[in-house]
Amino acid sequence: GWGGGEACLRGAVPVGGRFHGMEGLTDGLGRTRRKIERTLDEASNQHLKGIRWLLVRNRMDLTDEQRQQLDQMLMHSPELKTCYELKERFRDIFNTQFAYDEAKAKLDDWMTQAIATGLSALKTFVNTLRNWKSSVSNYFLNRPHNGFAEGINTQIKLLLRRPFGFRKFDSPHLHICVPLPPQTHPPTFQLSP
Repeated sequence: GWGGGEACLRGAVPVGGRFHGMEGLTDGLGRTRRKIERTLDEASNQHLKGIRWLLVRNRMDLTDEQRQQLDQMLMHSPELKTCYELKERFRDIFNTQFAYDEAKAKLDDWMTQAIATGLSALKTFVNTLRNWKSSVSNYFLNRPHNGFAEGINTQIKLLLRRPFGFRKFDSPHLHICVPLPPQTHPPTFQLSP
């Protein structure tokens, strides 16, 4: 199951978030970078200094100077270049308006390419992706996102960091509800005596 959601949300389709997928892939990219850095000579290692942020950012968000710097750094490690290119291809799959079946085929092709690299960090990510493939593929049904829920969770966390003066449950409950639109207010809870 997917965390007990089936019982509460009958008929709901579980969807794997694209951002969590990218997070897992960039973690794998970071592990690959660190592993490669340990095997390089000092001169090549100096060329890879400061590459971390360039690797995890979207290529299209880099300036021309940053792209040039990244390309020069990637020349010192073909494995890291392959890993980076796979990260960008994975992102492109989610940014392109594919039909559901075509997107699943693109993900399968991507996983085959990632496994073929022999890089253990990518293999770990592909195994995770395979375990959640159905949920991840469901993203392409209507491309949902949970930005609204994440925003509410952030507001609640910020409000709960300043709990001074709360003498009963209604007070934090009201503080949470105030910044939210009325239709999203959670039900009022009654504490039993």
